[in-house]
Amino acid sequence: MKSTFFWVITILLLWLTSKTVIAKGTGVGVYALIDQIALDQDDRLTTTVRISGIFMIPEWMSSGEYKTPQRGYLYFRIPSGNEQSARNELNQLKAFAGTGQVVGFALYWVPNPNDPRGNPHHSLEVRVRASGGTAEPDVYPIPYPKGIVTAGDPNFDVAIAAKLQKTSN
Repeated sequence: MKSTFFWVITILLLWLTSKTVIAKGTGVGVYALIDQIALDQDDRLTTTVRISGIFMIPEWMSSGEYKTPQRGYLYFRIPSGNEQSARNELNQLKAFAGTGQVVGFALYWVPNPNDPRGNPHHSLEVRVRASGGTAEPDVYPIPYPKGIVTAGDPNFDVAIAAKLQKTSN
């Protein structure tokens, strides 16, 4: 009896773990249907950028899950020392603005500088803002190592893309 119980629990835990790993497997931080990208100044001098569209962003605190699709905009400040990689990613994203194609960008798991025990990662924290609102910008996220992720890429989550497409209709 104990042996059967042990195996049932083991199989259940493995099944649940595998579901979680699959959900977290891509590492993509933001999925988006981008309408427009607006830089506050010209492309070379800007330190802030506004990306408008429909977004799925990470749930807070390393859940591995994403929030439901939200229409609005992401407002970012490009941090010093990361300008070139952020600008490269923004230039890639501009090519998808207004196309109706879902893209993924930024890392899901990011360093946590405030953790006293040295836990190096937590989920990306960004806010989708309502149109017309104003607030301090979030720091531009760490670019995804492979660049922009699109359909056909093994790191692209087609289920998330379907949710974004459904929201856009």
